[in-house]
Amino acid sequence: MGMVSGVRGSRTLSPVATAAPRSLPHALVDCPMTIGHRVKNLYLRVLAGHLRRTLQRSWTPLTAPRHDFPRRKERPVVRIAAAQFSLDAVPEPSLWHKRLHAIFQSAAQARADILVFPEDMSLPLLGIIARWLPRSPGPPDPSQTALALATLAPIAYDHWQRVMQDMARHFAIITVAGSGLTVRHQRLVNQALIISDQGHIMAEQPKMHLFAFEQDWGVTAGSLVNQTANSWSLYTVVCNDATYFETFRMLRHRGADLIAVPIADPEPQYSEHKARRGTWARVQETPVCGIVGAGTGSLFGFTLSGKAGIYLPAALTPDHTGIVAESSSAYGEGIVMADVDLDALHEYQKSQPKLPKGPWQHPF
Repeated sequence: MGMVSGVRGSRTLSPVATAAPRSLPHALVDCPMTIGHRVKNLYLRVLAGHLRRTLQRSWTPLTAPRHDFPRRKERPVVRIAAAQFSLDAVPEPSLWHKRLHAIFQSAAQARADILVFPEDMSLPLLGIIARWLPRSPGPPDPSQTALALATLAPIAYDHWQRVMQDMARHFAIITVAGSGLTVRHQRLVNQALIISDQGHIMAEQPKMHLFAFEQDWGVTAGSLVNQTANSWSLYTVVCNDATYFETFRMLRHRGADLIAVPIADPEPQYSEHKARRGTWARVQETPVCGIVGAGTGSLFGFTLSGKAGIYLPAALTPDHTGIVAESSSAYGEGIVMADVDLDALHEYQKSQPKLPKGPWQHPF
């Protein structure tokens, strides 16, 4: 029984030139409370002020919501778009804005109901201050990054959230904005957002399972939160969270039909075998639709690879692969789209054994 209607393949967007990424500096190292430490904090505050002012000046809110892309009436078929986006540092915010706008424009022209972006979407904006930081070949020592991220990343996060809310409202698309680093309760977290088609925040979900280097950078793991219900039963978790079956099972017990997974995998060479251990495997175990927004390019010296994709239980795809739509390349930028019939998914869910309850139905 197929449930894919009008599947669209990969679509490559016109490239936008960006400067070579720069990593955070060796100069910003953790040290005792000395004169050098106070100078470093002062320097970071100066950079933070410049970053904040630059971002505030760079964005003019968009006009009222567009009506030249009328909403589709075909429910319960949901049209989903998943973005592949380069996380290379940008020297000017306008370069980031233009590429983001192009993704939204493509999704709106196809009349998508939902658009999903990758992990770490806000971090390319730190490239704005890279000209004042010394270059660092390769990944920097993690201890050199924690203070800088805690000071600077929340500024980029606030701008990313504001722009994403504005574009979601303007194009009238429910948007999983990816994730960004910010400070919550005096802790640095990697937090994903779901934004309504009216531009309101519907859910905030911190990443629960961190890479080792994220822990070294001072990022704190979060817990599964109670995400606000929405008309499509859409929920989100971040990257490594999809490597654990408990995550999807917990969300399914809460009513999830669609689970968005923003990723940014630090893998120079894409491995399909490794990729299949994530969202694709989870939807074979737990009957939901998984949506992956993938980060590519380079971030803090790490080369990223990954494919944007939309996945279902294998029995619900015509070729029994479980792949509804997927990027043709694990590098570069683009967007994939597909229609998913939720009635067919619900019928399949009813035919499957009831998922057992256990410790995983509670937050981690």
